Amino acid sequence: MKIVKKLIKNEHAFTLIEMIFCISVILVILLLVIPFVTKKNNLVKDKSCDAQVEVVNSQIVLYEIENNKLPTSVGQLVSKNYLTKKQATCPNHKKITISDGQAYAS
Repeated sequence: MKIVKKLIKNEHAFTLIEMIFCISVILVILLLVIPFVTKKNNLVKDKSCDAQVEVVNSQIVLYEIENNKLPTSVGQLVSKNYLTKKQATCPNHKKITISDGQAYAS
């Protein structure tokens, strides 16, 4: 019986210092990870914009085949239902423009 009481008596919870240390370690890890995640988010948006420009370029070719002339603006492609309004801008809010039959993000 004495052994059981001794085991129960020796158990203790985290002290305040141990809790502060654990929270500090977690915060340091978060401070190291958050900039990496935001950098990757911007990279994904840039890649998505590149893909969107390629979609617009393919629609320019289709417009040229069907109308025997190049579109002068993205608005022409939207008005003739080659693109939706959402496809006229990139996910990173860059505007897509057409110059000499080629789409560019600016």
